[in-house]
Order: sequence, then C-alpha cells, then structure tokens
Amino acid sequence: MAIINMKNVDFVRNQQYILKNINWTVDKNEHWAILGLNGSGKSSLLKLIMAENWKTTGDLTVLGTRFGIDRIPELRAKIGIVGSFIAERFRPDIIAENLVLTGRYNSSMLYRAFSETDLDDARSLMHQIGAAPLIGRIYGTLSQGEKQLLLIARSLILQPQILILDEATSGLDLFAKARLLEQLHHITQLENGPTLLYITHHPDEITPDFQKVMLLRQGQIVRSGTPHELLTETVLSDFYQMPVTVNIVNNSYFVLPKKS
Repeated sequence: MAIINMKNVDFVRNQQYILKNINWTVDKNEHWAILGLNGSGKSSLLKLIMAENWKTTGDLTVLGTRFGIDRIPELRAKIGIVGSFIAERFRPDIIAENLVLTGRYNSSMLYRAFSETDLDDARSLMHQIGAAPLIGRIYGTLSQGEKQLLLIARSLILQPQILILDEATSGLDLFAKARLLEQLHHITQLENGPTLLYITHHPDEITPDFQKVMLLRQGQIVRSGTPHELLTETVLSDFYQMPVTVNIVNNSYFVLPKKS
C-alpha cells in the first residue's frame, strides 16, 4: 500500500526549480534513506510531504491525502519529524518526560493541563525506545545525542505513520551516532511502527534497516533502489560526479574520494 505517491512533481521558487520531475512511491513500512549533498533538495522534498511547501505542478498524495483536494491539517498529526533544528525550540529547564509530552500538542511547551497518566504515557514510550535513563533529567543538561533520542520519543507519542529524520545525527560524535542508529533499529521493530524517511549526506548511516535508497542531486532523483544496488563505486562515482571508493565494514558503507 502506497503511503506517499509523487507523480511529475515540480517545486519552483523565485522562478528557479528546487525540485524537478519527482516520481516517487513509498509503501507502508518500506524504510527509505534519501542521500544527497548539501543543497540537493532533500529538505525541500520533506517540506512538500509535510505541506510546509506547496508543489508547483504534478500530483502528490500522502497517507491518502491528495494535495490541492483534501484537507491538510489532519495530515500533519500523522507525520513525526526529528532534526537538530528542532532541539533549539525547547526551554533548557524542561523535564525530559514533559518534553516528550509536548509532542501530543505539537508545541514546544505544555500549554494545556496534563495529568500524571499523561506523563506515564511519555515515560512508557521512553522505556520502549531505550530512553528510560533520561526520565526526570533536565533537558539543558543532556548531551546532543540524548536530546536527539528524546526528540525521537516526542515524535512517536502521537503514533505517527511516517517518521522523518532530517540530518538527525548532525552534531553527534561517533558513539552517539551509533547509539542513535541502534535506536532507529528498535523503532523499525515496533508493532505498527512508522515508516522511516531518513535524510543524510553520509552513506555510512544507511543501515540494513533501510530497504530503499534515493539518490537526489540538484533537485532531481538520479536513481532509486536497494542499498546493494546503489551504494557501489560505479553508481556513487557517477552520482557524485567524481571517483570514489566504497568500503563495507559491519554492513556500513564508507565512501571516500578516490586518490589520484
């Protein structure tokens, strides 16, 4: 069952193509990694899905909602997003489980009355994804990796059908990044868990949890397929338009410019 369907979608801003002729279908529980260099249009693609930007031409359907025909507000509650840019929106003195609960109101603060039962829901979710050690902690005292894990819990509290991770490892050290990717593995194992869309410019972050990869360059899909098909020296050298080497270590793809 397709949960995202784009057909001949263009996004034009100031008479410049940001995205051009996007044809893309995502099936339920088909986890995708979207790979591209900075400025390739990755974030713009996500904003189309979340209806923060509006397509210029083409047909776009997300979770059965047809853009330009159906109502959009209800759609946004079905999509969670995690990115380093979100981490800056919260007061440093907020308690971890309170921050998780803000996801229920799509806000950076708890402006509605809440009960201990609500907080128990947040704590239960933190237990499920391995964030239990953060319960009771003050947000401003957490490391960047701990903050990202908390934001993942926050994004899951409404049980979204799609979870978008936009450069989610930005600012994380080697070990924090590994822990975050391990948490994503646990999310893919959740019953009725969300479909993941993982945005990155680091091929080594594309774990076996991602069945499909999109290569995006200058606003256009260059190729899409499985990691085994696309994360090769031949394909990536063509994609990056410069020769690269690919080393596979523990199912991770490490890509480096080829020495002359």
